[in-house]
Amino acid sequence: MGHANSAIPTGISDVFEKLRSEITWLHARWIIYRQLFGTSERRVELLNECAATCFHIIQNVLQDEIQMSLNKLTDPAQTKGKQNLSLEQLLNRIKALNDNDENLINSLNDKLGKLRGTCKPFRIRRDKKLAHLDLEIEMEADFNSLPRISRQMIEDALGIVRKFMNEIEIHYSGTEMAYEHFAMTSGGDALAAVLKSGLRYEQLLQTRAIIDVGWDQGPYWDA
Repeated sequence: MGHANSAIPTGISDVFEKLRSEITWLHARWIIYRQLFGTSERRVELLNECAATCFHIIQNVLQDEIQMSLNKLTDPAQTKGKQNLSLEQLLNRIKALNDNDENLINSLNDKLGKLRGTCKPFRIRRDKKLAHLDLEIEMEADFNSLPRISRQMIEDALGIVRKFMNEIEIHYSGTEMAYEHFAMTSGGDALAAVLKSGLRYEQLLQTRAIIDVGWDQGPYWDA
């Protein structure tokens, strides 16, 4: 994750940096989701073999949280008199700068409108299921009436978010942030590697290729 960009005007830098941090970690969560559930059929089989219910819950929680985060980013600048940390908030502050650029503002307006259209299914799910429980849907278990969310829909929304933020950064500093390439040494791939090692250990024990080394006496047994 990058450091604060001193080329960003002081009138927007605080909101820009907070949003950049939120968006960076949103991408981190999405990368972990893809590593766990979007890599291959075999990866999903591995998770199910180790702890199917646990990973089913983790998958649903990550899906819902990522959609909620995208909804927050597309919120109005203000709701019921309270200011929101959102892309519209940042755009309004850019408009308030003395040296605002009309081409930049028009382009950002277009991107925000497109993003809100892309996120409309997420917002419907938020209002009916995530932030509130719609009585009719819950009582009739009519979840088919809710929009179906695909990985591509989330990819599309994140792509627009990146373009929005990077257009601002390029405009003021000539640099951009590679949000989608967030590097982690302890993400979903690292977890999968540990799970594969654990399953392999169990297989070797069952075939008596190795003897029990007494891992139940190790430092993490009571964890």
